Amino acid sequence: MTIRALVGIACLNLAYAFVGLSLLWGLRALRTWGEVGLLAGFAYLVGLSAFGVLWTGLLVLGVPFGGASLVLVLVALAVTGVAVGVVRGVPLPKGRPRLGGTAMVLVSAAGVALSGLFLEAVFRAGRLLSLQEYDAWAFWVPKGKAIFFFDGLDEQVFTTAAAPFYPPLQPILDAAAFHAMGGADVVTLHIQFWFVLVGFVWAGAGLLHRHVAAWLLWPPLVLLLVVPRFGERLLAPQADVLVDVFVVTAALSLALWLRDHAGWRVAASAILLAGAVNTKREGILFTAGVLLAAFVASRPRRWPALVAAAVAVGLTMGPWRIWTARHDLPAGAPSSSFGSDRLWAALDVSFDVLYSTALWSVLPLVATIALGAAAVWGDRRLTAYVGVLALVLFAGGVWSTAGIEEFSLSADESGNPIVRLTGSIVLLAAVATPLLLTSVWRRGAEP
Repeated sequence: MTIRALVGIACLNLAYAFVGLSLLWGLRALRTWGEVGLLAGFAYLVGLSAFGVLWTGLLVLGVPFGGASLVLVLVALAVTGVAVGVVRGVPLPKGRPRLGGTAMVLVSAAGVALSGLFLEAVFRAGRLLSLQEYDAWAFWVPKGKAIFFFDGLDEQVFTTAAAPFYPPLQPILDAAAFHAMGGADVVTLHIQFWFVLVGFVWAGAGLLHRHVAAWLLWPPLVLLLVVPRFGERLLAPQADVLVDVFVVTAALSLALWLRDHAGWRVAASAILLAGAVNTKREGILFTAGVLLAAFVASRPRRWPALVAAAVAVGLTMGPWRIWTARHDLPAGAPSSSFGSDRLWAALDVSFDVLYSTALWSVLPLVATIALGAAAVWGDRRLTAYVGVLALVLFAGGVWSTAGIEEFSLSADESGNPIVRLTGSIVLLAAVATPLLLTSVWRRGAEP
């Protein structure tokens, strides 16, 4: 680890945030500097996804991945957002941030302070981590090194490494981090994923700030950072956390869209979901779950926007599908016949993992109680949305365990990734619980 590497990766992630803010400004019109601050984390994830999706297509086309081309793509994305804003006549942000009441400010300050404290501890733990996870050193990081050293999708590496069917978005981000750091520093690389974690917490807090009370917002987010399974594991340079972050952040944005029907939320969610499907094959199932839940919970007149988003996300999958077909790579589909014995065993393992307090503390249990309470006393449209999505995410873990014969029917991570797959539900629980409980609280407060 060197100061040069840390400064470089920090500058790269600031560039992702600037790209995302430019795109959001063009889509939404950030009216005040307070909105810029609140949505900076969400914008960062949008910029990160847009960069990775665009480079996936460019690499398939044979565009060399170098330092100069990396900067040019960042500039092009930012200019695109600004150009859209100019064409739409969007004004520049102005004014001062608006603060709530004293009690809410104090609660928010405490939440930010506690989150910052835990994130700082994760940073200190992660800045000297070595490559310990099998998937990280077996294929994710080697693919990133291949893009960095060979300026593209090296055929030998990408066709012979483990899991060749996985899309290259994460290796692209790894290669970009290597360029920013000045070399293939696999230790400091963990800090790239620390920025993703910060972006997710910031995005959740920023999106929910105006929709839920601070005393309902911060406890689940803080609890997320301290559940036993997470900590430094969130910084592992593999794609599980990244795809979960993209999917859950998009899901949160669409949950708010169900309320205000703002078109920019659908557009931003489409960018995030495009990142998910180009990160891991599980991203396709998770994305389908998000869109299905949105269809179920929205009125028919809102469906065209969702159809457009689904089509746009599907089109971004095209370049990698073409590349894999050209090189006769396997699809990575389930190899089991889904026998009833294996299916029931997979269901049992998935249920035990989800409600394991040794892994996730009480966060899934609290979210389940909040979902039940909202179904009875709260917003049933929101309940249907979160419930359908949670079921799809849960079914994804069952499908993976039951459908791939190589996976053991246990929670042992050396033989089954069910614990990592369940992480998506836990992230969803952290951001959905405040919305669900707020709907119950407001309904109960009505005369």
